[in-house]
This record gives sequence, structure tokens and C-alpha cells, in this order.
Amino acid sequence: MAALQENRSVSLLISLTIFVTLQMMVGVVYGGIFTQTKITITNKLSEALTIHCRNKISDDGYHLLQPTAAHRFQFYPNPFAKRSLWYCTFEWTGQSHRFDIYNQKRTKCEDYSCYWLITEHGPCQVIHDYDNPECVPWN
Repeated sequence: MAALQENRSVSLLISLTIFVTLQMMVGVVYGGIFTQTKITITNKLSEALTIHCRNKISDDGYHLLQPTAAHRFQFYPNPFAKRSLWYCTFEWTGQSHRFDIYNQKRTKCEDYSCYWLITEHGPCQVIHDYDNPECVPWN
């Protein structure tokens, strides 16, 4: 009876080791399940910009960005439901706008890094080429 229990324990340990090893290999090749997404927001306005980003659970706080300054935050997107949503408010003299800076179903990030340039007309996402960002209107 003891030998049977020991065999089960050894089998469980081997299975667990194989599972962890495969997860690590997948993580190296594909980025893994628990990879943080990084959002970088750069102020491309000619004046200071106040940003406030949050989701249902977390709040990144208020940040004042001078022209050309950037702010970065990171989080773990939902690996199963694909419903992660981060939204930000952007305020500068006489203007206030809101934008979904990260929508897991929509936003495409290269290597789990998203780069946004904030302009007067709307946010622009840098995907492949910094000189040709994809601009979208405010929400």
C-alpha cells in the first residue's frame, strides 16, 4: 500500500515538473500567460498634460507630463476572459478627454508594450513605425 502511495506521489511530481517546464518553454517563445503589458504615454502637446489611468480594480493615479515627457505603467491582462480594459482621462488647458488606452479585444501591442502619443486631435498608437503612428479620435 505504501509503495502505491509513493508511486502516485512520484507520478504527480513528474507531471507537475513537465507542466512547469512546458509553461516556461511556451513563455520564452510566445510570451506566456502571465506576462505584464506595459503602456507608455508620451505628451506631444505644447503644454503640460495631466493623465489619470485606471481600470475597475486598479488606479494608476494622476500624473503631470510636461511636453515630450512620458509616463509608463504596467499590469497583467486577463489571460482567460480577454476583457482587460484600462481607460484614461487627459486634461490640459480648456480640454478634457477620455480614451480606452488598452482594450484587450482591440489594442495590438508589440511584445506586450504599447506606445501612445497624445496629441490635441486624439491619441496615436505607435505600432511599427514611430514616424507613422495610427491616430484615432477621442472616445
